[in-house]
Amino acid sequence: MKLAKFLDKYDTVIFDMDGVITSEQNYWNCAALTVWEYLKWNKSEKIDTSYAMEHIADIRRRVFCNDEIISTLKGKGVNSNWDLGYVTVLIAWICGGREYNGDFYDVLDYAKKLSDNIIDGYDKLAKTCSEKTGFDYEWLKRNELMWRTMRDIFQTWFLGDELFEKTFGYKPLNAGKAGLLYKEEPLVNKDKLVEMLRLMSENKRVCTGTGRPYIEMLPPITNWGIKQYFADNGLCNYDHVVAAEKELNNNALTKPHPYMFMKALYGTDYDDKRLVDGDYDKEKIKTTLVVGDAGADILAAQAMGADFCAVLTGIQGEDARPYFEKLGATYVLKSVEDFLEEE
Repeated sequence: MKLAKFLDKYDTVIFDMDGVITSEQNYWNCAALTVWEYLKWNKSEKIDTSYAMEHIADIRRRVFCNDEIISTLKGKGVNSNWDLGYVTVLIAWICGGREYNGDFYDVLDYAKKLSDNIIDGYDKLAKTCSEKTGFDYEWLKRNELMWRTMRDIFQTWFLGDELFEKTFGYKPLNAGKAGLLYKEEPLVNKDKLVEMLRLMSENKRVCTGTGRPYIEMLPPITNWGIKQYFADNGLCNYDHVVAAEKELNNNALTKPHPYMFMKALYGTDYDDKRLVDGDYDKEKIKTTLVVGDAGADILAAQAMGADFCAVLTGIQGEDARPYFEKLGATYVLKSVEDFLEEE
């Protein structure tokens, strides 16, 4: 096998992970379980984690309307799965009040009517929810207490009780979770993935620009034997966003902001203020390819001026092709396996 000819023009390739290399199935399961648990917990109902683990598929089917809510919100720019759960709960409360107990199809209908760049509308959703429920607006805003509580619940489902406490330094809200992190498999054929990254690393800088925190991106790339092919200072992840937002007092550095891909390109040791201020060698962008599966990925890549390769392994699959073509993706491929071709 050899790398596809079109890759010759690139010195750096930056991969989003979920929907590209890693599967988002466990993340979507965690998001569904988080919505289920948080809505019940806010009504002071008992949380039966054993029941939830046994009925993950049914809970996800109900909460996300056979994944239609996932597809709709992802198509509108929701990149973080923490935000996926957060927005779903806000809309549920808008539709049915504090005691929401619906079938979530009203949530789906509401979501479909939202703007195509929902990230800019998070505060508006929180305000509407406050008006409908009487919940405090500041409490409902993204990154505030409600959001942080949902994030912790999500992380407990994904990491499990033990790793959660080790990571965050406090016990989870509702214990009894083993962690779905340990059930991950590559999204594509593992042998082809390894070979593709091995060949690429021979003469290119291979990086990540992922919404996963480091503790979640490390196990799969280590277990699958591919960590060695990524540049040590090219593993940009959500932890870098958190640190930069705190340092720069800027809460808008997640995709579709180009920060994450820029940080990967210029190195995780590159100064954040210089990046955000535009103080970097812009020539490097001309030989950089960003690979992603979602709207937030292509918008971030285009914001930095890089070529973008869309892969149709995200939630919308082949149905996403017209979207990426309309936005002017440089390439649209079925999967990263198409980076390989026969000798």
